[in-house]
Amino acid sequence: METDDLDKELGSRLDGLDASDGYRVERTLKQSENGLTQLVFLVARDGSELGPFVRKIMYDQRDLGCAYEAVYVAQQRGLRLVHLPRIYKCTHAEGHLTVIMEYVHGSTLDAYIRQLSGADGRLAFVQKEFGDLCDAVSELHECCGQPIIHRDLKPSNIMVTQGGVMLIDLGISRIFKTGAEQDTTHFGTRAYASPEQFGFGQTDVRSDVYSLGMLLFFCLTGREASSQDRASSFTDVDIPSALRAVVVKATRFDPAARYATVRLFKRALILALEADKKQKGIATSPSFASESHSTDLKRIKPASSSSPQRSILSRIPRSLGLVWDVLVAAACVLFVLGCVAAYLVPTPQNASKPAWYMAFSYFFCMIPLIVITSYLILDRRPLRQWIPALANLTVRRETISGIKAIVFIFVIWLAATLMGSYLFK
Repeated sequence: METDDLDKELGSRLDGLDASDGYRVERTLKQSENGLTQLVFLVARDGSELGPFVRKIMYDQRDLGCAYEAVYVAQQRGLRLVHLPRIYKCTHAEGHLTVIMEYVHGSTLDAYIRQLSGADGRLAFVQKEFGDLCDAVSELHECCGQPIIHRDLKPSNIMVTQGGVMLIDLGISRIFKTGAEQDTTHFGTRAYASPEQFGFGQTDVRSDVYSLGMLLFFCLTGREASSQDRASSFTDVDIPSALRAVVVKATRFDPAARYATVRLFKRALILALEADKKQKGIATSPSFASESHSTDLKRIKPASSSSPQRSILSRIPRSLGLVWDVLVAAACVLFVLGCVAAYLVPTPQNASKPAWYMAFSYFFCMIPLIVITSYLILDRRPLRQWIPALANLTVRRETISGIKAIVFIFVIWLAATLMGSYLFK
């Protein structure tokens, strides 16, 4: 069953809860003055369980949880926010907002970075994965109508999964409001939060850029930046000079002096990583740094081998998916060349058919059918990364559209064949 089907089935199940259904709390993940986060399982009337899920209960005040509702609405419209957990239910009751969402399997960024071996291992992680983190934040800023400002980007709120990076805990995230002078409430973890989160202005996308700069420092050094680090413009033996310039600009006190968007931050980081490699005399290798300078959002569905809500394809390593795509593309090219050769050097049987019919059959029917079929059997995760327009299409929608196109082309070809037989018999 496809992931979309599972989502719909689960959503219907959750919407249909009654007194005989409920949740079993496995454990409490986090508790604060603003709410409670739990790991839960849905228990049906027959005693069966589905999960695990994360249940977040927040007090209905100070706009807490509004980002969850905005993401929920976007996902209900069919938008694929691939760096955010799937939200299955948002309800207001008795002064609380309750959110039921996907449980993300993986390691926190904090745990992942701390287990890496030395500066080289951390730099390799930045080269390979930090682009995913930039894309995750860009999803919040660009894909839900008004920008959603996370405001609490820190290592414990970022999950590193088998398929990429995912953001969790939107509890204090806010929706940007044009014209507001400052946030109504001040939240954030001091080591990563921008100055404006503590009363120096309204947070906007540049506030998350500040946090990304601090996270880049953490990923490169394995520690939080101190006041001494800020005073010395982040001089550290583990930070290459080119990357230090990116950290410095991203974390300027004045938001106007920072990168205006996460896309620009990512582009600067790519250039800095490439400059560092050139300085060290290292050939560019297939990594985040050697990708195109395009700052389009990645649309690769993060995967976890143990998550029941992921499709089977998302559990296949990207490297194997790329190998499969190369084989499919090669086969497609061979078949297309075969069609061209068959038209240019026809068999005696085909030579007796009208030239217009052969051109129509090969170039307007056979070749499109080959291309469409090849596309449908591709691992389309890389395509979603390179072509953002494909990100909002589901596998089901693409498959249905592809089948419709195949049927349409076949019908047109059949009509042309019948017409040709009638006219030239």
